[in-house]
Amino acid sequence: MGIGKRIKLLRERAGMTQEQLAERLEVTPSAVGNYERDVSFPREEILYRIFKALDCEPNELFTDYYRAEKNQGRIHLELYRELDEHGRELVDACTAIEHRRCCESDGLTAVAARSFGRNEYPEKIMLKKRRNAGSILDAPDYKE
Repeated sequence: MGIGKRIKLLRERAGMTQEQLAERLEVTPSAVGNYERDVSFPREEILYRIFKALDCEPNELFTDYYRAEKNQGRIHLELYRELDEHGRELVDACTAIEHRRCCESDGLTAVAARSFGRNEYPEKIMLKKRRNAGSILDAPDYKE
């Protein structure tokens, strides 16, 4: 699929007509039609406007021309974008805890035991991490 067809697909996804997109891009509707039919290619400054107007990333537009290798970080990012507000809040909390553990460790680790209720400032629980113990988020390391 060419860039023109991608522009059309993204425009339709955004629920816009060619005229509405042309207005946002500050070009004529026939220019948008030419882009979509691959008759002409938008200049660099117009491409930047397209990304903003269609709320898309360059990779969405150039996906058939550039295949970025899907590394673990990219896969996590794509999954994160599909989460609802609560899911994102949970991931953000775990990420913050693990970042502190790895980068700001003072021997204590905050536990992912956060209240998601109305209390804006929940109490933090701090535990001393035992030597050779797994992550706080792993299964317990005690034996019964």
